[in-house]
Formats: sequence, C-alpha cells, structure tokens
Amino acid sequence: MEHEEEVEPLTCTGKILCCCSFVYIVCFWAGLTYFVVMPNDDPGLHRLPPLDRPVPPEIELASMDFTVFNITQTHLSAKWDMSIRIPYNLPRDYICLQGDLQASLLFKNIPIATSSSQKYNNLKYRSAQLLNVSVVVSDEDIGGLIWKAIMEGVKEKKEVIFGSQFFLTDCRKNKAEVMSFACHEATLRFEHGSEMKATLFGNHSTCINY
Repeated sequence: MEHEEEVEPLTCTGKILCCCSFVYIVCFWAGLTYFVVMPNDDPGLHRLPPLDRPVPPEIELASMDFTVFNITQTHLSAKWDMSIRIPYNLPRDYICLQGDLQASLLFKNIPIATSSSQKYNNLKYRSAQLLNVSVVVSDEDIGGLIWKAIMEGVKEKKEVIFGSQFFLTDCRKNKAEVMSFACHEATLRFEHGSEMKATLFGNHSTCINY
C-alpha cells in the first residue's frame, strides 16, 4: 500500500492570512467596479484623478540682449530685451491666444527687475512663435553686493549671468490666472572691445512651468 502524505492542518496564523487575502481581493474588485462600471452621470460623484497628468511643454529663451545706457563705478542704467519661443502645443491648450506677458530678471536667483505687464494678441493655435519683452533696470533696483558682482562681470569678465522668469495668461479651466515659467541661467557676453552691448552666448536656456 502506497504511503499517503499527511497534510498538516492550517495554523491560526495561516487562517488569518487567508482571511485577510480574501477580504483584500473582494475590496479591490468592489472598488474597481465602483469607479469603472458605475455610471458617471452623477455630478456629485468624485473620481480619482488621472495618474498621467500632462506636463506643460517647455519654453525656450530664444534671445537675450543686455544694452548698457550708462555705466560708472556708482551708476548703471540698462535694458534687457528678451525673446521667448512658444512651442506649437502651448497656445490655447495652456496659455491664451490673447493675454499678458511679464518677465523678471534674476541674479543668483534674486529678482532684480520686473517688467510691466505687456499685452500680446497675435498667438496662433498649433503654431510655434516668438514673444518679446523688455526689462529696464537701474542701480536703484539692485542691492550693494549684487551691484558689485554685476559690475565685476561687466568690467572684468566681460560677461554676466542672469536667470529669468516669465508669466503668461493661463487659459486652462480651474487653474490660476497666470502660468509661471522659470528659466535656467543664461550667459551674456559683451562684444569685443565694448562694454555697452552683450548678447546671449552658448546654449539657449529652457524655461519650465512651476
């Protein structure tokens, strides 16, 4: 006669684990049925947000010019002219075709000047395009240590490094009125033999929504 293996009875711990597994499976399928099978015509029904929320596309800093009007050991007046490249999938899907544009200039992550709000009304849907904005700054806007660092860059290194932020009118539903973008720092290098005009040097910075 063949020897039959003796099956050990479940211990108390094993029974508890089995019961917990069964309850977990029942709850999982019940929840899945509630969110998937249940009709969604109830305006008060709250559903889970999608896990793959779309990330707004990045803006590119197409150009940045720094024009010095007057510079001495104690005084500076200058203007920054910036151009940003709006990607084709940003207008209307995220920002309005008509709205406001504002920019801030940063030095070592500290804002030193902000432009006035400027209107734009020529964006086209599904089309990449450029927007321009200018920021005027003087030594009255800049603190002492920042002022000295900028002057050192202009006089000795013949270049300055700035960060920037842009604010555009947000057209998404149930969102803030403004979309904010922060740009990586950009290096502006002065033309040879000149301390009056600096232009963007190296790779173009990208600006990320935050």
